[in-house]
Amino acid sequence: MTEIASIVLFAADGAQMADFDRAAGVDLEDETHDDGPLHWAVDLDGVHVAVYDAGMAGRAPGLRAAGSTFPGLYVSSLDTARAALDELGAPILEDHEIRPWGCRFIVEDPDGRAVEINQRHHCG
Repeated sequence: MTEIASIVLFAADGAQMADFDRAAGVDLEDETHDDGPLHWAVDLDGVHVAVYDAGMAGRAPGLRAAGSTFPGLYVSSLDTARAALDELGAPILEDHEIRPWGCRFIVEDPDGRAVEINQRHHCG
């Protein structure tokens, strides 16, 4: 059996990315290991998710472009996540859609990655 152990993102501005992720519903906390750098992390259902500051500017490939990633999150409230991301000024790539598994919208993170925000059984 294969399981995902971790997802680690390197961001142009780690603190800004952590704020984005928190607005999206990911409860990142400040973390350090011994003499390692400050980063932001959380355990999501057994998967270690971490954001590190890359120390340099960079931009992810666009949605569905070669080399891009397209993470998707389930949140307890699509409306709350959308309001928090709107408050940050995060660009919405695809607005609210009804899908077979619930509803979603796609937002762009500060480094240009597309992120799918989903809610099961959301009808609004």
